[in-house]
Amino acid sequence: MKYRRCILYLLLCVLVLNFSSISHAQDNTYSEIPEGAIGRLGKGSIIVMKFSPDGKHLAVGTTIGVWLYDVDAHSVIRLKPTKPREVDNKEFRSENNNDTWNPSDVSTVNHLTFSSDNRILAASESSNRIIQLWDVDTGQQLYTLPLTMKRDSVSAIAFSDENNKLIAPTYFGEIIHWDITTGRLINKIDRHRPDLTLIEENNKPGNHFGDIVAFSKDSKTFVSGDPKEGQIRLWDAITGQQLGIFKPKTRFKRITKIQPGPLKGVNVLVFSPNGKNIACGHDDNTIRLYDTVTKTEIAVFKGHQERINTIVYSPDSSKLVSSSTDNTIRFWDIDKKREISKILSDRSQIFDLAFSPDGDILASSGDDGTIRFLDPNSGRELKIFATGHISSTIGLAFTEDNKRLVSAAYNGSVHIWEVMNGTVLPSPNVEHFDKTVAFAFSADATLFASHGADTGVWSSGSNIRTSWLPLSETHIWSLPHGQDMITFPNSYKALAFSPDKQLLAASKSRETHLWDVQKRQELYRIDVRQFPTDVVVRFSPDGKTFTTGGINGEVHIWDVESGDKISTLSSGLREYSRDIAYSPDNSILAVSYLRDYLKLWNLKTKKEMYTLLTTKDKVWIERILFSPDCKTLLVTTRNFKTLREIRLFDVESRMELPPIRTGHTRGIRTLVFSHGGKTLATGAADGTILLWDWEKINKKISIGN
Repeated sequence: MKYRRCILYLLLCVLVLNFSSISHAQDNTYSEIPEGAIGRLGKGSIIVMKFSPDGKHLAVGTTIGVWLYDVDAHSVIRLKPTKPREVDNKEFRSENNNDTWNPSDVSTVNHLTFSSDNRILAASESSNRIIQLWDVDTGQQLYTLPLTMKRDSVSAIAFSDENNKLIAPTYFGEIIHWDITTGRLINKIDRHRPDLTLIEENNKPGNHFGDIVAFSKDSKTFVSGDPKEGQIRLWDAITGQQLGIFKPKTRFKRITKIQPGPLKGVNVLVFSPNGKNIACGHDDNTIRLYDTVTKTEIAVFKGHQERINTIVYSPDSSKLVSSSTDNTIRFWDIDKKREISKILSDRSQIFDLAFSPDGDILASSGDDGTIRFLDPNSGRELKIFATGHISSTIGLAFTEDNKRLVSAAYNGSVHIWEVMNGTVLPSPNVEHFDKTVAFAFSADATLFASHGADTGVWSSGSNIRTSWLPLSETHIWSLPHGQDMITFPNSYKALAFSPDKQLLAASKSRETHLWDVQKRQELYRIDVRQFPTDVVVRFSPDGKTFTTGGINGEVHIWDVESGDKISTLSSGLREYSRDIAYSPDNSILAVSYLRDYLKLWNLKTKKEMYTLLTTKDKVWIERILFSPDCKTLLVTTRNFKTLREIRLFDVESRMELPPIRTGHTRGIRTLVFSHGGKTLATGAADGTILLWDWEKINKKISIGN
């Protein structure tokens, strides 16, 4: 046993030493990657940005932690937090019940704020029920401040004027005060306290349960906006008393005559720096200004055609800037109460906006993975400040020389990475969507096929509605530059290139088309029914057959040359197939089905070999992949009760091997081996790609057995 441990330790040391020479990219870092990984590409999707009061730092809250940038040097200082961790090694107990919890995973950072003296950065995470305080200069964690209820979350955070207290309203309506010097709870104001004076409207007591919250600059008051009914209230942040309710004057738009309910819900809210007014983005796509003294509406800004994502004031409170899912950034004059200008963004979404303290820079983050600095007066782009903040990664492919890795994001964008140093290269000019419906890379990463959909989002009362509008065309793009090679007048739900990239199989829920890529013509189509939400098609490694999914526990194997069906593999399940994987030697087919069944088939005999997983295992199978030597089957799942891991199974013995605990903070959406099989790449919904030395993992597995 000791001998095994020594070997494992030596292997780990060799792994670290082998990759210690990897140069750091200018705008990325391999520091503090999960144990066993040899590299990280991508820095997570951006949720929120904040400049420090002195303008020297830009903090960026993402799906994997907080990136701290040096504004003058345009460089990354550090990433905090960077990996799963226990919180002060403590278990916390809820005050309202006997539940205990120990938040151990990094999760999406949803609120950031600096102390006014620039010394401390506070960050809250959406599902960890904690606030963490970091020393800006040293990067050291100062305190972890847990909430008092297990399932609660922070609505906003603010430092007091003296920077000795931290104040946080929560989703469940509490206002919690912490002592920054000791990290101890000072006071908790519960929304059920009978001694608080509540202002009533329509005989309903006011509270800020589940509301969007924004603090005044001095942190003594905050406003809350109801995302369902639209009420906006002013609160004393120290005592918890409600100070007033804001009154709209202008009638809200309605959806339709059939659904006449007014679109009053609040989706974004911000306090002006001078404290004189607040700006609120409502569900009718208007921005309304309210006077904080009279609590009345003083202006309505109309122009956005879709849901408003973010609103920011200029530091002098003279301008308002807003972004929307209509792909525009609009500039508004507060005194003149009118639109000054607008920018039509070439990115499909703008996630967040932030003004520098002097008002000379407007930082914008988008789903193209960049943070861009804009001139707030002209709207002109000053520079691309940072890159690599990609949205959910759904596809990966290595170039033939393994020097570059190409990734596809949920929004249809494609990013190209230098594997050795993590540098992100200029993005190919491909079409962006609100949602990718189908995509495929060729095996050598020189072709990219994609089909997508755009969305319409609105809400009425408590109902938030999203409509997906699929585009009518499917494109093949040439990489790395992104030339549009072929356009098909069809929409598909699954795409796959043949190994020699000469053919494209394109599936709908009731038929599959085979296209000749070079001749740009359809060869034939086959009728085969698949479940609409899980359409799948895969080519065999030798390119002679392809397999489509099916219903009633079936998958179908087809001859590529003739289009004839070779066989149907019937599992006996009354389920539909979800994913298919060929072994590299073309001898085994692995198929996952609804309700988490996983079966392996012998392709020579067309007989079922065995069932590896069943519904009793209580996992949601996401992706399956064979190792290059065909000995191991890799399975990713959506089991939210465990760390983001890859389960490994020995194909011959059926025995489960020790998993790869990836450290991804969201579900693993894709995994692929490099040519030659030495490197495994995993891409996740957290917007990162991790690289793994498969040979070392294989040796570790062998020693463990």
